[in-house]
Amino acid sequence: MNWKSWMLPGAIFIASGCKIQYQTEKIEYKVESQDVAEGKRLTMLVCGSCHYNFETKDFSGKRLEDSPKFIGKIYSANITQDPERGAGKYTPGELAYLIRTGVSRTGRLMPYMHRPNMADQDLDDIIAYLKSDDAAVKPSVRSAGKTKYMPAGGLGLSMMKPGEYRNHSIQKPKEDQVMLGKYLVDNLACYHCHSKSFVSLDPLDPARSKGYLGGGNKLRDASGKKIKSPNLTPHITGILNWTDAEFRRAITEGISKDNSVISYPMPLFPELTEDESSAIFAYLQTVPPIKRKR
Repeated sequence: MNWKSWMLPGAIFIASGCKIQYQTEKIEYKVESQDVAEGKRLTMLVCGSCHYNFETKDFSGKRLEDSPKFIGKIYSANITQDPERGAGKYTPGELAYLIRTGVSRTGRLMPYMHRPNMADQDLDDIIAYLKSDDAAVKPSVRSAGKTKYMPAGGLGLSMMKPGEYRNHSIQKPKEDQVMLGKYLVDNLACYHCHSKSFVSLDPLDPARSKGYLGGGNKLRDASGKKIKSPNLTPHITGILNWTDAEFRRAITEGISKDNSVISYPMPLFPELTEDESSAIFAYLQTVPPIKRKR
């Protein structure tokens, strides 16, 4: 069964203070693929670090403790099927538009949501999962909390733009290991935290983000202490001397090269296959090395 639904392209900026809204029009969208099991794996990989709550064991959202204080208090949205508190009212087309552009069905911009370069099949599988009867997406009335931006955070948000909705087909580069790694770094949002700053990201062409994968982005750990994200480029201050196996252990088990524990806010990706983690590692060897200041 194919779903047909409608959603809004070309958004028009209508900002009022820190509230950023976009006018929307409707587009046609069909979901072709329905691999729910793969959709669940992808949803955990792509959405889980922000939206999956390990206490409630569902996608009802949580507070994002790692957000810098200047941004404000940030809570991820409930994306379960509840029609009022969650994403139950979203049609498949509206979900596709949100994921590709970061613009919600009501016109609200959620800039870190968008994955404009996500392959059609991955997008379809995620939507199929979100519409499935899996326990983690069943309706939940829970709200993690209300996001409140500080003035600086609101200003930074106002400078961000929605992603581009691309009508042409996007395919996953499965046969080229390096290109698959690049695709995963993009869609798992590795470059969000591991580039210079959240406000200078380029979602359409991630490699053009300032300090791409060189680390130094200001975050907070679980205790609220200020930290900076690590360098993932092939430099001595990054992962130059790492092996493929060490890298996989770090991102799937949370154990670093020196056997120390990698803690919050770094999410773990146990759902990644060995081929996928090796592809990410292979791609990271190709990016320009950046010397990170200690």
